[in-house]
Amino acid sequence: MNLLKDGEMPIGLSMALAENLEAMKRFSNLSAQRRTDVVRRARDVESREEMQNLVNSLME
Repeated sequence: MNLLKDGEMPIGLSMALAENLEAMKRFSNLSAQRRTDVVRRARDVESREEMQNLVNSLME
């Protein structure tokens, strides 16, 4: 899954997903386009709380 130019997800997104296994499962089951959208949104996150909110939104 090549989500960024260098092939890596933002570290904050990776860490937040690691803390929420159900969200990680949901993220991995998203379509490639939807995963890319989440990663793009994660690039704009400016705080841990905001990243947690993004990851929690995967549960909705």
